Amino acid sequence: MDYEKLNALAQSEITQDSGITRGIRDYIFWVRNKLWLVVLITIVGIVLGIFVNSKSPDIYQASASIEVERVERGDSLEESNTNFRTEAFLGGDAIINTVTQKLLVPKILTSVVESNKLHERDDIMKMSFLKNFSKSEDALKLEPKQVVGMMLGEGWIRVVPRKKSYIVDIIVEHTNPEITYIIANGILEASKKSVEDKINEETDVNVRMANQMVSGAEKEILELGERLSLYNSCFERKTLIDKSEEEVIELKKRYGPKWPALIEAENKLRTHIEAFEKELNQVTLISDVEKEYWESLPKEIDRIVNVQNRGQFITAELKSKEDLRNNLLAKIDSLVVGTKTSREFSVAMQAQLPELPVGPSFIKTFGLFFVGGLSLGIGIAILLGFLDPSIRTVAELEEYSGFPVLGAIPQHEAKQEDLVKKGSRSHVLLFNETDNHSPTSESIRNLRAGLSFLGEKKDRRTFMFTSAVPGEGKSFASANVAQSFASQNEKTLLIDLDLRKPVQHTILAMERSPGFSDFISNSIPFSDAVRSTENENLFFMSAGSRSANPSELLTTSNLKKLLKTIPEDFDRIVFDTSPLIPVRDALPVSKLVDSSVILYRMGATHRKAISRTLKILNENNADPVGIIANGLPPMKKSSGYSGYYGNYYYGNYAYSYYGSGSYYGEEEDEEKS
Repeated sequence: MDYEKLNALAQSEITQDSGITRGIRDYIFWVRNKLWLVVLITIVGIVLGIFVNSKSPDIYQASASIEVERVERGDSLEESNTNFRTEAFLGGDAIINTVTQKLLVPKILTSVVESNKLHERDDIMKMSFLKNFSKSEDALKLEPKQVVGMMLGEGWIRVVPRKKSYIVDIIVEHTNPEITYIIANGILEASKKSVEDKINEETDVNVRMANQMVSGAEKEILELGERLSLYNSCFERKTLIDKSEEEVIELKKRYGPKWPALIEAENKLRTHIEAFEKELNQVTLISDVEKEYWESLPKEIDRIVNVQNRGQFITAELKSKEDLRNNLLAKIDSLVVGTKTSREFSVAMQAQLPELPVGPSFIKTFGLFFVGGLSLGIGIAILLGFLDPSIRTVAELEEYSGFPVLGAIPQHEAKQEDLVKKGSRSHVLLFNETDNHSPTSESIRNLRAGLSFLGEKKDRRTFMFTSAVPGEGKSFASANVAQSFASQNEKTLLIDLDLRKPVQHTILAMERSPGFSDFISNSIPFSDAVRSTENENLFFMSAGSRSANPSELLTTSNLKKLLKTIPEDFDRIVFDTSPLIPVRDALPVSKLVDSSVILYRMGATHRKAISRTLKILNENNADPVGIIANGLPPMKKSSGYSGYYGNYYYGNYAYSYYGSGSYYGEEEDEEKS
């Protein structure tokens, strides 16, 4: 036994479990044990749900739908055949969700509120069960932003894309049907206007860009035209040069170098070449591009011949610029004149003014409160189980105390008329004609066998039964163990040493005196203090006459005197003593007996009580041989035998708790009639 752990347990408040793992059987038992509480809370939840449903205002719903169209900006200057549906098909629902979420941006909702002056309406607040009880007669002055916050925060609006389609539903719920109608259609109009405004803005940007491009193209066209005009002049001059060269060649064939006509033709050719060079230089002067071009040409290339090629290139470039200008002008016309409508979606269905409410749903409210009440009840039952300070099972009792459990006594099921009520406890003598084979009788036999096997018979002759607090069944157990010993033809003496609240004489239907107190005070001999019972092997010594101070009678010397007086022919001696925590009367007895046994009422006594009891005995060098678990409900086994040992659970809590009762012994026994 770990006595350091025992002392720590005894000195501290036990508010948590002992380390035993809880399982599903624990939870089921806790719920069954508190089933009345679970049912009560569930019924309260149902009643509350019905009340909430009856007091909740009607909810109206208006729905509008849009069909997602194209996402390309038709106003773009670049050609595009991108189709939104194709993109959605290829890229999933991301684009559809983007368009969907745009319907709920604060800017759209603010536009709806301001355009319809919803923030100025007295009925704009969406009523609910709680708001019905807190509504004020004073009109609220709300800002558009506050109304938008309520729309989004209280879930007035839901935008739901339909699966496998391009339809998106806009669902608005409110306690006022007109407001649902206004908001649903308002979102459609505001969204269309927002898209159209964006298209107009993009159109304006594109028109400005197109005009700038047209201006640039016209400037280039003018420059190219001027350059082309000079090249045309050069080309005409080249034609004259070619003609003059042909004339010079013909004259050289017929005349000599001094011939006047030849000289005149050569001068004319030279004049044309000079004019060509002058005009070509003019081109390079007005255009850096042309200057760079002609300077980059190799010297061996004939400049006169290359003019024609350059002119053709300039002509082609001029035509390209003119085509670009014309295309831009046509695009500008289409942007300015074209229809400015939303190309992201089209309206599939306008909202209609709702006539009938869609909520609150009685089934939904009822189910919610029913499940909530049931869950709360089960949760509280399990919580109370976790907070239970008592020990629940035999295994937990052994682990917590560190001592073996010698036996487990189930809850006795005798008829009410057979019970002899004493204070807050009930006792009954077993092994009679009607109760000889009950589960409780079997448990007593098992306990007797366990006590018999603790050692040699001569070393286990005297037994003390005690408990931590009153009401744990020590008197019941000691009386029936003594009866069980006697039934095995062992001469047994049962002595009631609980001088403050004795009950053994009541169980055996005898008078309280004479008994132990009378024997100790030398008023009667031992033979007169001991009485026989219906069982020829069972003898009984009662507590005797009342004593003003029982502790003075239960001294070590008096107890030694008693043990010395008891004849040797008694095989078993069973002492029923008082609980250890209220009084210490049993301590002298525990030091003299062979075996001390502690009774523990399962599920009723605080676990700290058992640890404190063990500490008291340990401090007096009188450790018990074991503990008896009392109050376990019997459990039917599949084999047909009634079991109670092991992981079985306790019954009710109709027993005294540690520290909650009155001073032990202050209640007086009933006077004999």
